Amino acid sequence: MGKEFVEGWNIVQILGEGAYGEVQLVMNMSTKEVVAVKKLDTRKEAGAANNIQKEVFIHRRLNHENIVKFFGHREEEPIHYIFLEYAMGGELFDRIEPDVGMPHSVAQKYFLQILNGVEYMHSIGVTHRDLKPENILLDENDNVKISDFGLATVFRHKGKERILNNRCGTLPYIAPEVFSRKYKAEPADIWSCGILLVVMLSGELPWDEATNSCREFISWIRSNFSISPWTKIDNLPLALLKKILLYSPSKRYGIKDIQNNLWCKKTLVHEDSARWCGDSSTRKRLCSDLEQSPALKEESVTKLSFSQPAPVNREHEKTSCLPGDINFSTVGVSFSQPVDPDNMILSTQFTASQSPSRTPLPIGTRLTRFCIGMDIELVYAELTKALEKLGYGWKYSAPGQVTVTTQDRRKTLLIFKANLISMSDNILVDFRRSRGDGIEFKRHFLKIKESLSHIIQKQLFSTGVC
Repeated sequence: MGKEFVEGWNIVQILGEGAYGEVQLVMNMSTKEVVAVKKLDTRKEAGAANNIQKEVFIHRRLNHENIVKFFGHREEEPIHYIFLEYAMGGELFDRIEPDVGMPHSVAQKYFLQILNGVEYMHSIGVTHRDLKPENILLDENDNVKISDFGLATVFRHKGKERILNNRCGTLPYIAPEVFSRKYKAEPADIWSCGILLVVMLSGELPWDEATNSCREFISWIRSNFSISPWTKIDNLPLALLKKILLYSPSKRYGIKDIQNNLWCKKTLVHEDSARWCGDSSTRKRLCSDLEQSPALKEESVTKLSFSQPAPVNREHEKTSCLPGDINFSTVGVSFSQPVDPDNMILSTQFTASQSPSRTPLPIGTRLTRFCIGMDIELVYAELTKALEKLGYGWKYSAPGQVTVTTQDRRKTLLIFKANLISMSDNILVDFRRSRGDGIEFKRHFLKIKESLSHIIQKQLFSTGVC
């Protein structure tokens, strides 16, 4: 199954890719343990090696149930490998329905778990600085795993806190004070958590950026809640957001204030929550189906050389980092599945507290896929015809793969790929974001899915398998 990474460990899937590297899923062929390997090329960016070392230094210190586990770092200049826990539940944005959001009970669960992880980071003096749905992963039990510490930094050391001055992050999630290049770490992260909650409850971003040039942001500051997304949000969580998204960081709610808020302490129940969280029996059924597919084992596995990384296109995403900062690990990169075992690849030995995931086949729960009961050539024809009709730019980028390029609502580059995988009686069309906003990607996926609805296997889609 796939290209051998090192002895006993095979590359079975590419989980994410971007301007500076990719994330590979690696499996131990004897134990079936899996880890995600974040592979970075330092030649792609000046100062990249230092940024990687900083990311490794910070992530190595973190040990919390709601943070992706760091297993190790391996350096073979110019390539660096970071080994991290594999979260098979996928990315948070995949659970958010564009322009709708998700049930409040599900949003509350994820939000509180995100807060728990952020509270832990702050307690040891670390700030994330790029909290967004694409950097929030879910494990097989549907629990939050905060990932991607490429922009993280230490703001408190030996009890002494420093004021930060780097303007970095993803524009819609950045707190207003960050734009001034002088801000405190904790309130800025809390602001980003607030934007995450808005997106989970409404399925849309409230504004492009929290600056005076943005009409939607000024409307919020002037207490105009009569427009979307605020009209979609119930009074109780809206009252909480008014305390989190305060312009003044000194008046903004702290994490304890949020956790003690009535909405956060209230028990919320939604009878349809399982559909949004991902049904475990469906996930097992999908894994079983895919395990039977010879195409997944052979044809669809990217052949990679351990010593020779494949070239990647250098394309910047303007939302990732503002002028004056280097955002090596997140600019234009879908690094949703990193992993790290210090020399794990060499020794295959992990401590009890840092063991790789065990799964029958490393395919996570995804809602951006569907099945078509046709030959693969016909599926290609139908898919590309739909893309052309909808006005997308596309190209064949690899056997069994089509790459789509477009712009989102903010005129920002959005690239995603459709992978066609042969299964027993049909073709699985699996869409994955390469770069751009996750919610926007989901919105485009739904448009493409609708255009192909006449040939999609409805009975499979209704179960969440496709």
